[in-house]
Amino acid sequence: MIVLQDIHKHYGRVRANDGVSLTLEPGRIYALVGENGAGKSTLMRVLAGHTRPTSGTIDLGGRTVAFLTPTLAREHGVGMLYQDPLDFPAMPIWENFQLGAPKRTKGQVFDVIGELSYRLDACFLPDEAVSSLTVGERQLLELLRLLDLGATTLILDEPTTGITPEQKRELFDLLMKLAREENHTIVLVTHKLSEALEMADAILVMRQGAIVATLTPPYDEGELVLRMFGDAAESEGADAPGPATPRPAALDAPPRLRLDNVVMAGPKYSMGPMRFSARPGECIGLAGLDGSGQELFLRGLCGLDRMPGGTLTLDGRAYTTNDFPVLRRAGVHFVPADRLEMALFPALTLREHIALAFPGRSDELDAFYQSQCVERFNLRAHPQTRASELSGGNQQRLLLSLIPDHAALLLMEHPTRGLDAGSARQVWSHLHDRCRAGATLIFFSPDLDEVLAHSHRVAVFYDRAMAAVVDRARATTEVVGALMAGKDPDQVLGGGQ
Repeated sequence: MIVLQDIHKHYGRVRANDGVSLTLEPGRIYALVGENGAGKSTLMRVLAGHTRPTSGTIDLGGRTVAFLTPTLAREHGVGMLYQDPLDFPAMPIWENFQLGAPKRTKGQVFDVIGELSYRLDACFLPDEAVSSLTVGERQLLELLRLLDLGATTLILDEPTTGITPEQKRELFDLLMKLAREENHTIVLVTHKLSEALEMADAILVMRQGAIVATLTPPYDEGELVLRMFGDAAESEGADAPGPATPRPAALDAPPRLRLDNVVMAGPKYSMGPMRFSARPGECIGLAGLDGSGQELFLRGLCGLDRMPGGTLTLDGRAYTTNDFPVLRRAGVHFVPADRLEMALFPALTLREHIALAFPGRSDELDAFYQSQCVERFNLRAHPQTRASELSGGNQQRLLLSLIPDHAALLLMEHPTRGLDAGSARQVWSHLHDRCRAGATLIFFSPDLDEVLAHSHRVAVFYDRAMAAVVDRARATTEVVGALMAGKDPDQVLGGGQ
């Protein structure tokens, strides 16, 4: 049993944790929920030994300490799976897996990976570089590593972000087995209330740095929303769907983007030739199981992966190569799912990020930070805070605030990753405003409901190919789900796309 007693964590005047007391018992699954900035990630980092509390104590099986280090937490069986995997992308899978573990031969590591992969119904090639894995695959690999290190208290921060529905079901089955049969303690930090309601033996609700409620089954979803958002849940409809998709701004305008027989090639596979177009003002969602091709499509469009064949035309100008700096200057902006690895500088402050993204504002950085980050995206953090110190949701807010207003083609992986329901609605309202102003948005989300709710058209990927493009009127869960599962598009769509 783990007992956190009167935990405080202050960053200057900001009280990230404000007197939190919590008991975690073996064999139980807890869900920790709350708005972005409620203090969830800080509290779990304290338990995992990555953040030192200002005051308070932690009792682990009879031993009371003022703070933990990652090594001490690991010795007591505490392991944390972060939204952004803590790994070394350039190293092979087996070397990443072996980090922190007892000395073993390469063959022994291969055997352990194989055994644990079988339990998770995963498939890893140990000699493959971690950089070739998707975010979801890297999360699963990190979970395997934590189990190998002997973790009996598992903290999972938004664990279903970036994984397929099948992997989610298998993950939940595994977590249930670890809790019920092997007496592990599981803590799910999640914004997806459906997951909390489905999995948890108890739901812990945090607001403004404190635990304000502990709910037990049978759950009342309305009460949970009210506890999370308070009076704002009633006044703003915190559990309501996001804003309706706007009409395209320029139905008769020439295409913003056109692909003619384009081939895209990544580190693991190639895709194409493809023909595709998108208009100004259009919002196009990409649907597909993890690894089906949508990631390569987005990264090829911005120049992070190669385009060895075909022509990409952007606002009337044709390109036979997809050079990243050239496309960036032409108005293409990419927001990746892996924030700290690909988009932000972990050691730089928020103010320094703004200075790099908007050099023309160097004489008014503080005022611009206030208007761009705080007022526009509700990023409540001191401008001298490092990016690595932000919660996942606030990292996403920072990324969105760095998008220049003149971006013509906006490419996004998981636009609302790590955001609570209210923040997600705010983001989509902003993105729809960009579309109404003439920008083109192409995005991927593992949440099919989000894709269907915000897309004028849905491009469905299957088996590393674009299987079909479906208009909004026909893009139902049944139709898109069938295409994602590999059903014949002619049969599903009746011969018309």
